[in-house]
Amino acid sequence: MDTKTIALSLLVAVIMGSSGAVVYTLNTTTVDTEEEKIDTDQEVKVNNYPPKLMIDEEITMTWDGTATTIEGYVYDESLATSWVILSVLNENFAVIESMNLSILPSGKWSAETSITGPGSFVLAITAYDAEGLESEGNPVMLIISPPEESDVRLTFGWTPPAENETMGIVEGAVLHEFPETCSVEYRPSNQNSATFVAGNVSVTDGTYTLSLDTEEHSTRGVLVAKCGMFDESEQSLSVNLPLPPEPVGDEDQDGVLDDVDACLDTPAGEPVYSNGCSDSETDDDGDGVVNSNDQCPNTSTGAMVDVDGCADAQKDTDADGLTDDVDACPGTPAGEQVDTFGCSESQKDDDNDGVSNDVDTCPNTPSGETVNEVGCSDSQIGPQGPLKILALHGGGQTANSFRSMQGMQDLMASLSDYEFFFASTPESNNVWIRDPPGGKGQPTTDRDWADASISYLDQIVEQEGPFHAILGYSQGAAMIPVYLANSENTFEKVLMYNGYLPTTHEGLMDTINEAAPFSEPAMVFSGENDNSFKDMAPALAQKFSDCAQVHSPSAGHHPPYQSDSKYNQILNWITSE
Repeated sequence: MDTKTIALSLLVAVIMGSSGAVVYTLNTTTVDTEEEKIDTDQEVKVNNYPPKLMIDEEITMTWDGTATTIEGYVYDESLATSWVILSVLNENFAVIESMNLSILPSGKWSAETSITGPGSFVLAITAYDAEGLESEGNPVMLIISPPEESDVRLTFGWTPPAENETMGIVEGAVLHEFPETCSVEYRPSNQNSATFVAGNVSVTDGTYTLSLDTEEHSTRGVLVAKCGMFDESEQSLSVNLPLPPEPVGDEDQDGVLDDVDACLDTPAGEPVYSNGCSDSETDDDGDGVVNSNDQCPNTSTGAMVDVDGCADAQKDTDADGLTDDVDACPGTPAGEQVDTFGCSESQKDDDNDGVSNDVDTCPNTPSGETVNEVGCSDSQIGPQGPLKILALHGGGQTANSFRSMQGMQDLMASLSDYEFFFASTPESNNVWIRDPPGGKGQPTTDRDWADASISYLDQIVEQEGPFHAILGYSQGAAMIPVYLANSENTFEKVLMYNGYLPTTHEGLMDTINEAAPFSEPAMVFSGENDNSFKDMAPALAQKFSDCAQVHSPSAGHHPPYQSDSKYNQILNWITSE
């Protein structure tokens, strides 16, 4: 850690320490949108815990010309009586502003700061509740980078004086991202700076006009354009502005004399560059598509392009993050994760059994063996068939996105002789348990609130079972005790990842408490970096009479990876008799 970082941390600690406040930051692991704000108190108003402030440790953005808005989330038993105090510090550690912010019912808060330009700042953020408890955490770095600015480019046209007049007009455009920063000046040759003529530049589109008295100013000179909000660039063009009665020297009337005009037939009215060519006559990258039609202006020399001037190396047709020239699977379905070759699991068949990886529950089928619809051969299934695991996705997920998570891919590879069935909730918004009528945080006493999901799972068990085990992730894990309490179906093993109890659904909790403790052997997994859910695991485990609690020191809100120190313990538990 460098000296400046140490000093910054100490200063923020002093500022925030006066109120006992620090920021509770989120790790970069994505938390499901539907679940991250679930009120999961075991009993309403039994204990009051300090608010939890959820925001990234470092926020980076590019300045876009508007005021900077900061936002985050607070988790607390009573959001209506909680608030957030935000202080903004500059690079010299001086407080720029402080503000008191209210919290929305969803837990979200936001603040429009007075920051209007790039720089590095420190955010000191504290959440308070009505009983004076404060959040914990670390200072948040805010880094606002200046935008990229290209070098200025200048076009011009010349309207010579009318007959018996001396005033001519130079007009054109300066091409730059920030035309409001641009200036244009004509500097006549062999004359002092007092004769320089400034142009009138439009701050909206960069067009300019410049009136030139040909009696007072030489028509040979230099046009100079300067632009730049944070990085100034300059272009100078030497011009020789023709005067009557010799207009014949510029056949296309573009302001560039014919002897130096590379494009003698420029369409009327089109601005030109110093060589006398407009965009409709110029092909800067030499790909055969003129600039005015070229959507990819920097094509490599010799590359084949389409009608828009784009080579495969400049396109990503399936939007999977790999350009077409290196994408081995160009038709990747939207949203699917790909490997370094641009192929998703639905496009690969690693064991060449005719079943794509995303649905292949037996990924290592011996060559030449006939497989069933889920990619398993008789040698992999055995005479009794494979043991089946019913998998419930998290809230806001789909069955396929749950299957694609790295932890589930690792588990399926390790349990290649098991068959996984990924169920998909019948409820809207991909949730197993809908929010209460009053929204999150408002309890409901309806004992039948999850009947649609319960009936659906009963149907799945009847049609696809029997299932050796049931596995749930996040809200899928919360659904498991609800289902066990309201169904006659049982399982040999129950595995719950990153789960919790649906405590705001009081009617469903009544059914759980009446049926608990459940006798099925169970395992509850939690991760140290799953800040929003790890503390809820013990209460979930207490609903089972035979439950192993596994806590990973490195995992976040996701199923454990094969590299996790607890992975083999989980695997051995699943496969044990």
